Amino acid sequence: MSVIIKNETMEYLSNGIIEIEIAPIGAELQSIRRVAAPTEYLWQGDPTYWGRRAPILFPIVGRLWENTAHFGDKSYEIFQHGFARDMLFTKIVDEDRHLAFSVRSNEESLRLWPFNFELRIDYTLLRNVLTVSWSVTNLDTRVMPFQIGAHPAFMYPHYNPDDEVHGFLSFNADSPLVSTKIAPGGYADATTFDVEIPADGLLPLTNDTFLCDTILEATGRLNRITLHDKDGRPLVTMRHSMPITALWSPNNGRAPFMCIEPWHGCCDPTGYTSDFSNRQFIECVAPGETWSTAYEIMIE
Repeated sequence: MSVIIKNETMEYLSNGIIEIEIAPIGAELQSIRRVAAPTEYLWQGDPTYWGRRAPILFPIVGRLWENTAHFGDKSYEIFQHGFARDMLFTKIVDEDRHLAFSVRSNEESLRLWPFNFELRIDYTLLRNVLTVSWSVTNLDTRVMPFQIGAHPAFMYPHYNPDDEVHGFLSFNADSPLVSTKIAPGGYADATTFDVEIPADGLLPLTNDTFLCDTILEATGRLNRITLHDKDGRPLVTMRHSMPITALWSPNNGRAPFMCIEPWHGCCDPTGYTSDFSNRQFIECVAPGETWSTAYEIMIE
């Protein structure tokens, strides 16, 4: 169902337990609420902190060295997290508990990315779980390398910047988390550091948690991450099977929200100038074939 919000047509989906809204630009999730108690779980895009809410990252994740992708003897300028988040998607499925959106390469995208493709995003509600599915179809005549990721931001209830702790995270993996260090400029460093999880399994989220910019767990161990409020009550759980989980909040964590980001891809190491297809965590899809994956957001 379509609704008009702030002069923009939003797509609305509900199963009587949770309800969501999706914008046509980027097919970006705009809202996640419980129907019975309409608390907003998704960050609402205040540009004071960060103007987005849950953008799709495609066809790259993170930043390329000098914002340049190399394909053989040709180079293309493409900026952090790619361009799909700013493309206009078309709704192709509208069912009771299922919406799907699609976008195809065009003249403008081909100037940034030399492949013809179709990107489809599906949203499905089942009880208290939202499943977000991605399908990448190669419409070109060559194998297409790409990266893809999610960037949903979840709000802290009753945020107070003076609080010592804004919330907690718990994980399916044992302590410590092993994070890739982010170098100046947003590139991947060659070193890692440990993030120790307290004995109770709850990592406190404070104004200093993200002094490192991003906790980037690239070991593939994390596939279940739960955000808790400052009293320890679970709010939302992210479930996925992707090789990387990024945890981020702007201003070193001095913000009313934090992001739990499942990624198939990662930023370049400092000084990387090799072919794009040799980047770490690259996915490839053959001509005429489709690559798919999904993640889940469970409202606790």
